[in-house]
Amino acid sequence: MNIVLVDDEAQIRRWLEILLNQTGLGVHLVANCSNGKEALEVCRTREIDVVITDIKMPVMDGIALIRSLKAERPSIVSFILSSYSEFHYASEAIKAGAYDYMLKAEITPEDLRQALLKAQEAIDKERMRQREVFSLKSELNGNQYALRSLFFRDLLRGAAVQAAEFEEKMRMFRIPLRGKHVMMMVLRSDEHGEVKERAKISEPELLESAVINIIDETLRVETDSGCCFVAEENTYVALYNYGDWGEKSLRETTLRHAHRISGYLQELLGLSVSVGISLPALKLTSLAEQFEEARSALSHKQFYARRSIAWYMDEGKARDSGPERRQHHLDHLSELLDRDEFDRVVPCLRLVMEEVGQSMAWREKELKAFCIEAVFLLQRTVRRLKAAAGLDVRQQEAERPHEVIASLPTFEHVSEWLLARAAQAMDEAHAFQHPYSEAIRKVCHYVKASYAAGVSLQEAADYVHLNRNYLSELFKKETGISFNDFLTQVRIEKVKELIVEGKTPIGQLCEKVGYPDGSYLSKVFKKVTGMTPLEFKRKKG
Repeated sequence: MNIVLVDDEAQIRRWLEILLNQTGLGVHLVANCSNGKEALEVCRTREIDVVITDIKMPVMDGIALIRSLKAERPSIVSFILSSYSEFHYASEAIKAGAYDYMLKAEITPEDLRQALLKAQEAIDKERMRQREVFSLKSELNGNQYALRSLFFRDLLRGAAVQAAEFEEKMRMFRIPLRGKHVMMMVLRSDEHGEVKERAKISEPELLESAVINIIDETLRVETDSGCCFVAEENTYVALYNYGDWGEKSLRETTLRHAHRISGYLQELLGLSVSVGISLPALKLTSLAEQFEEARSALSHKQFYARRSIAWYMDEGKARDSGPERRQHHLDHLSELLDRDEFDRVVPCLRLVMEEVGQSMAWREKELKAFCIEAVFLLQRTVRRLKAAAGLDVRQQEAERPHEVIASLPTFEHVSEWLLARAAQAMDEAHAFQHPYSEAIRKVCHYVKASYAAGVSLQEAADYVHLNRNYLSELFKKETGISFNDFLTQVRIEKVKELIVEGKTPIGQLCEKVGYPDGSYLSKVFKKVTGMTPLEFKRKKG
């Protein structure tokens, strides 16, 4: 029990301190004050349970002190120290809010002990009552918040509601929100897995109620309207009405509201949030669309680990050339792999990821689609090298890249996974790559670039400045197959790609790869694969 003694006579204060020590109670004397003003300042800044005060004092007397405490700190129990001649003052102090009075001439340690025990009992009862009231209010608020969230979640799913019904619901929930000119914000904590550790309130339900209360209060102060509700786990929606403003003023005021809300949540709850803002809507029928807009803007920022406020109308401004840019990167990667320039693959992909991470120009699904296609190119290269080494390539890989990448939550995770997967694939490629001489590597690259023109052994020999017969022997020695067989292999692999791609008619495949006619192509294709091009297409289709 924390106690303050107030008397203008120092000797009386020392005597009361001795009496307190003799009560045998676990009391703590916080301060000795010579007037009411000093005591009031202490009570304003410290946790005080009991004040024992004289009546007649300079600056501020005991009655004025008790009245001030009753107004500012009603939980503090006040006792009056009275003499016989001041009894009528004591009666006035009781009316002002004093708990009881004690006579200076008769007080004993036991009297003081009993008085403090009664005070402690009263304090405990009041605290219990306050806890019960708080619990009841919390339960009522929780039920109201739950009903509010159910109603608005139905609207987000596209449920229709008449204007009269909406107004009735708002009156029932005591929400100052109209059904026209609605703005929406979607808020989500930045460290969902660490919220309990970082937030000042660890209990999830209490934290949720606190977030709603803070957002409700901020909206009503800032906009004279609005409310907040839980849309889904770790996701809050704030709605409010906007005025008939221009685009610039609407943007400025909306961003100010968002900054205020995120600032208060950080300051009061220790909760860091990011905010996504939708476009304004004239009617409630647009709530579902607004929710997707705000959530899209928010998710894009959080995927790139940018903790901030995102406006949906800004989403399209940061976009690059889209599919063309991604296809350019894939084509470059494919060229590197086809030329067996494996040492350049990981640095190439790292530059792409750095570029994307800085510009945030790709949406999450676009980036993940790019990564899946990149991994397909890497896998195709490894299978090609394994086949050239005479190994079985029919065994499926244990890892399913599309399932793995779908589970990765942020850009950083996706980037790290792709670069690690590329490094692993290139290590495999180096392991299966034949140690060709520079001349044979150049011939291989030349054939892959010129197969459609009908490149011959003599033309290849001229390209690397070697004798035709010597090149034929050297090529067979290093690659394990003849020059013509390698040319055939390159052409047939290209035919397979074109068939799978499905854009080139079967009858035009021969022109694409340098064969004189379709009949000859079909004969060679069947010799290599055991199927005609048409049979291969049906099998793959």
